[in-house]
Amino acid sequence: MTSLFPTSYFGNINYFRTLAKEKNVLIEGKEHFPKQTFRNRFEILTSNGIQSLSIPVNKLNGTKTLTEDIEISYLADWRKDHWKAIESAYSSSPYFDHYGIEVHELIYQNENNLLKFNQGIIDRIIKWLEIPAEINFTIEYTFSELNSNDFRETLCSKKQNYNPQLKYNQVFESQIEFTENLSILDAIFCLGPMARKLII
Repeated sequence: MTSLFPTSYFGNINYFRTLAKEKNVLIEGKEHFPKQTFRNRFEILTSNGIQSLSIPVNKLNGTKTLTEDIEISYLADWRKDHWKAIESAYSSSPYFDHYGIEVHELIYQNENNLLKFNQGIIDRIIKWLEIPAEINFTIEYTFSELNSNDFRETLCSKKQNYNPQLKYNQVFESQIEFTENLSILDAIFCLGPMARKLII
């Protein structure tokens, strides 16, 4: 059965844990782009707690703009800010030297379209974590409210529900209690290849 997923910018652990259980995945591009979701933002853990980082976007048709038509705005140097935040939070993590260069490349990839930008990131994380899912894009919008394999809303909502995850050593564990369901980057920088154990 095909599963419907939202796009996601450095998706959280629950996003990739759900993805790892699916064989055939369609990333939704035909929806009207919703505000305030993880489609263009992600969360990392800093010494001051959770920090949310978001990509500024242009909606060419206002609220009727499809996700596949969302353009990234480069009027502000958000890439510099995002990389600086990631570097500050994770430079002392065990696997920062291994993955940091590639994360920097992903943030600075030459792409104006949000859906394609995110997909470059998703594809790289799938490769790192050896997720066997086959990814394609929707060709039309499907109404499937009763479909248990429709994750378009649940995986990108700020108030999503998820099962408790295994705990692992985080960078600021001596200062802050374990924080669940951050961006997958938190697990990758802290656990490296072993981050796969959190999603299988």
